[in-house]
Amino acid sequence: MSTLFAGLASAVLAASTYDLHTIHQFPNFTWIENIAIRSNGQILGTDVAGGQIFLVDPKCPQVKPPVIAQFPKGSTVAGITEVEDDVFYIVSALGYVYNFTFQANTTSVWKVDMRQYAHTEKASIRKVVDIPAIVVPNGMTTLSKIDNTILIADTGAGAVWKVNVHTGAHQIVFDHPYLKPISTAHPPFGVNGIHIIEKQTSKSKSIPTLYFSNTDRGYLGTVPISLETGKPTGKVLLLSNSVHAADDFAVDSCGNVWLCENVLNTLVRVFPDGHVQTIAGGQNSTALIGPVAVAFGRGCDDRDVLYISTDGLTTNPTTRQPLTTNGKIAAIDIREG
Repeated sequence: MSTLFAGLASAVLAASTYDLHTIHQFPNFTWIENIAIRSNGQILGTDVAGGQIFLVDPKCPQVKPPVIAQFPKGSTVAGITEVEDDVFYIVSALGYVYNFTFQANTTSVWKVDMRQYAHTEKASIRKVVDIPAIVVPNGMTTLSKIDNTILIADTGAGAVWKVNVHTGAHQIVFDHPYLKPISTAHPPFGVNGIHIIEKQTSKSKSIPTLYFSNTDRGYLGTVPISLETGKPTGKVLLLSNSVHAADDFAVDSCGNVWLCENVLNTLVRVFPDGHVQTIAGGQNSTALIGPVAVAFGRGCDDRDVLYISTDGLTTNPTTRQPLTTNGKIAAIDIREG
C-alpha cells in the first residue's frame, strides 16, 4: 500500500483561548476512556477502570451520573459507537489499566441498548462476540449502519478490525506501518482513535475517509475506505507527525481535527494543512489532566460544543505509580476561540 505525506507542518500555531468548563467531576478511580453523545444530548462515558458506563446530562450537571451498565469484574471498557438510534456497541478486555496489563484472548464486543432506558433506568446489555485475537482494544467507529458493521482499533497489534454486530463476523481490514506501536514503549500503543468522515472532494462528491491517530508515533493520518468492506481504496495520507501522545479526536465540519494529547494534558486542533494549535491545557496545566476522548454535541444548541473526557491520571514522579484517576467531563464552545 503506497503512502503520501501531506506537507507535514512542524509549525505550532499560537495557542487560542477558549472557556473550558467542567460538566462533571468524578471521584478518584474513575477513568472516562471514551464518550458517545445520545440524540437527546446526554453523554455516555465508558469507565475503563470500573468496567461500567455512566450517563452524564450536560443540562443537569449537578445530578450525580448514574451507572447504566456494569460489565464483568476485571473488564476494561474502551471504545463506544452508535449503530442504531440509541443502540451502542462497546469493546472490552480483561485487565488492569493502572499498570496497562491486559489478559490475552479476552476481547469482547457488547451491545448496549438504551431504547427502554426512560422506563427501566438501565441499559440492556448483551455480548455480541468474543474476538480473542485483538490484543488491546481501543477506539471504535461505525462503518455502515445499513450493514451493521463497526471498526475497532487494536492498539496493541496496530491494526483495524471490521465487525458485523449482527453476525459476529470479524476480520482485519487495515494493517499499515503507520498503525504500529513502538515495541520499546511502555505500554506499546499504536493506532488509538478512529473515525470515518465523508470528506468533500467537490460540491457534489464526497469520499468516506478513515481518520486515525497513533499514540506512540504522534501520527494523525487518513485513508479513503470502502463502507462495504472497510478496506482502503486509496493511499494513506499522514496529516501530522507531531501530535505527541495522540489519543482520540473529533473532526469538525471544516475538516479541523480536535485531538487529545493525553499525557501532555493538552487539547490541540490540527488544521487540514497539518498545522497544530494548542486549544486547552498544557504540560504545566491542571485544567485537563489526561484528556482521552472528545465528541461534538448533536443538538441545535450544542453542535459547536466539544465535550472532553479525561482520565485524571497523576503519578508518583519517582515510582511512576498512579496516585489518582479522577476523570471528568469538560466542554468548550469552539465558536469562542
